[in-house]
Amino acid sequence: MASRPIVSEAGAAFYRENGYLVVEDLIDPDAVARIIAEGTAVCRGERGEVDELLPSAPDDDEETVLRRYVTCTHVHKASPLLSEFIKDERLAEAVGPLVGENVKGIASQFFIKHAGMPGNAWHQDENFVPTRDRSLCTAWIALDEATVENGCLRMIPGSHASGVLYPMRPHNSANLDRAEECYDFPGLETAVPITLRPGSAVFFSGYMLHSSTTNLRRSGFRRALLYQYTRAETPIAYNARNVPVSNYHDMRDFVLVRGTDPYHWKAKTNEMRAFLRAPGPMAEDIALSDMREREKAHA
Repeated sequence: MASRPIVSEAGAAFYRENGYLVVEDLIDPDAVARIIAEGTAVCRGERGEVDELLPSAPDDDEETVLRRYVTCTHVHKASPLLSEFIKDERLAEAVGPLVGENVKGIASQFFIKHAGMPGNAWHQDENFVPTRDRSLCTAWIALDEATVENGCLRMIPGSHASGVLYPMRPHNSANLDRAEECYDFPGLETAVPITLRPGSAVFFSGYMLHSSTTNLRRSGFRRALLYQYTRAETPIAYNARNVPVSNYHDMRDFVLVRGTDPYHWKAKTNEMRAFLRAPGPMAEDIALSDMREREKAHA
């Protein structure tokens, strides 16, 4: 008897209608433990060069090391294990019905939300990783239990459907990380919390409005591994530090996850580097926010 698909036709239909899909128990506890250990090793500087790495003593415990950071972006560029895992057969099978026959992995994060850490403002990933063909899909894999108390994701079902990228503005809130928030969007009253067991995942569209709240627990983490996928047919004009790039740029630093690369005659590149981020906005975030505010002033 054939095994059941990870994403059924009904699941794919739910994703198309609502913009997200929860897949319970996508990866096993052993894989979760290996990913946590690998992410921690990256944060200790045990996996080679990582930008913005802070000094770590050999006897620092896991909590001491991880509380220094919010996330390691492009963690797969520092970790051979996580570079391979981006194309794990379970992930490849899940993203196929949601993205297409030809899929590439373009970005990753080892996300660390320690006790007391602020949430993330309402935003759309497409504002930062532009595809414009609606093929961007984020796989958010819980490594710890994600609950309302520790600041799980919140999503507005169907908010992807219009294809509108809503305006952004500075939020100036100590309860929110980074610099900006989306505003003037409908449906806030329909937002739902996405609670997950470790090893479960939520896949969501780049146009999906999502956010999170402060981790209210007194200790521990709400860690997650994020991978972002898009159609291999989609050129990506993208820089992970939010530095503007030419619309003609095609970021060819990716991992082919499924199918074939239709632009195989183009050279692959090695333009991304893993970098760690402490709580608060990056300088590039503030510069991007300032640029948007100047554009509004001249509208």
